[in-house]
Amino acid sequence: MPPIKHALLGASSAARWIACPPSARATEHLPGETSKYAVEGTRAHELCEAHLRNNLRWWEAGYGALPLSGSIRLDGEPDDPPEMVRATNQYVDFVHLQWGLYLHQPSVFIEQEVDVSQWVPGGFGTCDCLLIGDGILHIIDFKYGQGVPVNPERNPQLMYYALGAYALFDGIEEVETVRLSIVQPRMQEEPQTWELPLADLLTWARDVLQPAAEMAWRGEGEFVTGEHCRFCKAHPNCRAWKDKYGPLAGFEPYPEPATLSDEELGEWLQKLEGLAAYAKDLEEYAQQALLDGRSLPGWKLVQGRSTRKWTDQDAAFQQMEHDGIDEAMLYTRTPISLTAAEKMIGKKKFADTMSAFITRAPGVPKLAAASDPRPAYNRLEGFTPEED
Repeated sequence: MPPIKHALLGASSAARWIACPPSARATEHLPGETSKYAVEGTRAHELCEAHLRNNLRWWEAGYGALPLSGSIRLDGEPDDPPEMVRATNQYVDFVHLQWGLYLHQPSVFIEQEVDVSQWVPGGFGTCDCLLIGDGILHIIDFKYGQGVPVNPERNPQLMYYALGAYALFDGIEEVETVRLSIVQPRMQEEPQTWELPLADLLTWARDVLQPAAEMAWRGEGEFVTGEHCRFCKAHPNCRAWKDKYGPLAGFEPYPEPATLSDEELGEWLQKLEGLAAYAKDLEEYAQQALLDGRSLPGWKLVQGRSTRKWTDQDAAFQQMEHDGIDEAMLYTRTPISLTAAEKMIGKKKFADTMSAFITRAPGVPKLAAASDPRPAYNRLEGFTPEED
């Protein structure tokens, strides 16, 4: 995987800056955050890329998909978890299936950078995988996250990639149909695909993407709150959110800048105390009202995520062993907790014999009102761990 480069108006943030154009410049110089989930996602993409490149040689030689049976790390790091290997296989299997649906062998491009600067100033992005041939351009995007399900229908990130791919092959390949697919194994059992005519994609680019991109590039437009704020670096201290909910807490509107000052933030938190808990209670009440058959304008109940489970796990494992799977591969070994160990051998004996093997990490700093009787956390010295 090549080094990650970021455009001001990039594909992954397109949903946000299309909905809220000034957010692009407002977050331009804010520091990004690195989380274990981001690191995990990066590694999963690396594994997908390596496995797909290896498979592609087999497909072109006339063979089927080659499953990945385990980790392929060569850098001395811990092996990739089985869940990541399974997700990688699902991604590669899906690409192979789509590859086989073309009447003639399509061209396949992996981690392909595309340029969308004719619609978006300075715009570029990198497609996980794109297939092109027989008049069909297919963008396939892999998501390893398990927090938010991603739908390919009218997905700005995938449409952005598709425009860049169209521009890349304009005059080389005829394109009539655009397919957009999301493979998100940890959230959706089956990949999701949406299809649209190229003409519709170009209309969206002209009427939606380009106007928003030009405003975003200039830092113009109105700040707009919504689901697109979830991964915005200016959230939650964006003034637009305060202006939206401020009247509920008696908070007076202030002019620019776009983000709250520390003084405003402290006052805003005090006024909002209890509002989050009330909102949660209100949601639970509304859900029960709908379950009872009442009607709430603007709201409905939907089916939650379906999960699979064994009907007879013992019989299933016996079948897997019969098929050649080693029994040791069917179970994971997990150590018991300190609390469980203490209960097992008794509190006194545990204190006498186990203390040499135990350390206590300091508690994680957490927000509290200034009236809280506990001493304030000193970020230079830390504080004494609280008892369990």
